[in-house]
Amino acid sequence: MDGTQVKLLVVDDRPENLLAMDKLLKPLGAEIHKANSGEEALKMVLRHHFALILLDVQMPGMDGFETAALLHSNSQTASIPIIFVTALNKDEAYVSKGYKTGAVDYLPKPINPDILMGKVKVFLRLEQQHLEMDKLNSQLKAVSKQNQMLLDCAGEGIVGVNPQGHVVFSNPVACQLLGVQEQELKGQKVDQYLADDSDSEEGGNWVESRLHQDCLKDGSGFQHKGNLRPPGRASFPAEFNVSPILDDSQQVTGAVIVFQDITERQKLEDKLIRMARYDNLTGLANRSLFMEFINTSIARSQRRERTTAVAFIDLDHFKQINDTMGHDAGDDLLISAAARLKTCVREGDMVARLGGDEFAIVLDDLAKPQDAAHIAEKILQSFSRAHLLGKKEVKVGTSIGIATFPDAGKTAEEIIKAADTAMYVSKKSGRNSYNMYQQGMKVSGEG
Repeated sequence: MDGTQVKLLVVDDRPENLLAMDKLLKPLGAEIHKANSGEEALKMVLRHHFALILLDVQMPGMDGFETAALLHSNSQTASIPIIFVTALNKDEAYVSKGYKTGAVDYLPKPINPDILMGKVKVFLRLEQQHLEMDKLNSQLKAVSKQNQMLLDCAGEGIVGVNPQGHVVFSNPVACQLLGVQEQELKGQKVDQYLADDSDSEEGGNWVESRLHQDCLKDGSGFQHKGNLRPPGRASFPAEFNVSPILDDSQQVTGAVIVFQDITERQKLEDKLIRMARYDNLTGLANRSLFMEFINTSIARSQRRERTTAVAFIDLDHFKQINDTMGHDAGDDLLISAAARLKTCVREGDMVARLGGDEFAIVLDDLAKPQDAAHIAEKILQSFSRAHLLGKKEVKVGTSIGIATFPDAGKTAEEIIKAADTAMYVSKKSGRNSYNMYQQGMKVSGEG
C-alpha cells in the first residue's frame, strides 16, 4: 500500500491460527497486529486505529460475539469493520446474531486464501482512501491557517481605487501578485487586472461590473472568488474582499480591494472533489457522479421530449485474466477499457466505472432509442481489437445491456435495473453482444 501503512487486527485464541493468518495477509503490506483473546483485542483497539478486525467467534472467556458487541457500543471503536472467522454452523439465527453485534461479513474455516485476500483488500483500499482524504484535509486546513496568518499580518494584496476605478494606492504584496511596480500600478484602471470583469484586453464593460455597481455605486461590500490577470502572465484564482470607502456623510469616495492567491488551495479543493466523484484507477466518473448525471439527463429529456439511454457494460472473463495474469494486468485492462469506451461516446455523454469490471454509460439527449444501438456497435467494434497488457496482447469481449427513458422506466432506478437485466441477457446468450431492454425481459433461469 502507498502512503501511511494501514493496520489490521487478527483475534484468535490459537497461536497456530494467528501465525497462519499473519503469513496469508503479509503480502498485502498492512501492519498486522495479533490478539489471543477478546480482552486483549479491546485493549489494542484503544491504542491503534485499525482498518479491519478479523475476529474468531469461538474463544474461551469472552467470545467473538461479546467482543464485537463491546466494540460496537463504544463510539471510539464502533466504526471499525469486523469480519467474523468461524467454524460453527451458519443457520440464520446464528448469522443474524453476528450482524446484530456489528459484523460486516463472515469467513468460514478452513480459510480460503483467495476469498480472504479479496475481502480484506476492499477494506484496506477504503482505509487508504480515508487516510489520503484526511491528509488532504489537513493540508487544506494548514493552507487556510497560513492564509489567516497572512491576513493578520497584512500579507494580502491591498489596492485602493477611486469612484472611477483608478488605483490610488497599493501595498507591496499587491504589486508582487500583479507583477508591476507601485508607480506603474497607480492611476491604472483596476478592472484590467480582474479577468472576470473583462470582456476585452482593455478591461471590458466597467459600468456593469460588480465592483462598480455594488460597491462604488451602491456602497455595499462583498466577497468574491475570481481570477487575477497580471500583464503578460497567465491568470490565477484569487479571493477578494471588497469594501467601500465612505466619507463623514456616508458618500462613497472609493473602495479597498483585499485579495490573495488561492491557487494551492484551489488545487487541494479540486483534488478532494475529484476523489469524491471520480474513480481513482480509470479517472472515470464513479457511482455517485453517475447517479447525479443520469437524473439530470432524465429531467432534461423529459423537458425536451427526447431520450436518455443507459448502457451497462461488463468485461467478459475479466476474473480469469485477473487470476492468471495478476492484478496489475487486470488494472491495465480496466484502464485500457475505460479509454476505449470514452472514444465511443459523444462529448456530452458520461462514462462511469461502477466497480470491478462493471462500466456504465449515460447517453444524453438522444433523438430516438435506436441511436443507443449504434453506440453499442461501436463499443463491440472497438473491443474487437486486442488490449496490450504488458508485452502480451489479450482480446476481451463485452456484454452490453441498454435501457432507455421513458420506454424502460420513468426513474433512474428503473432504467438502471432494466439495463442491468439486458446486460445479463447478453452474458447468458453467449457474451460479446448487446441487448436492448424490452418489457418482460428476464434473465434465463429467473422466476
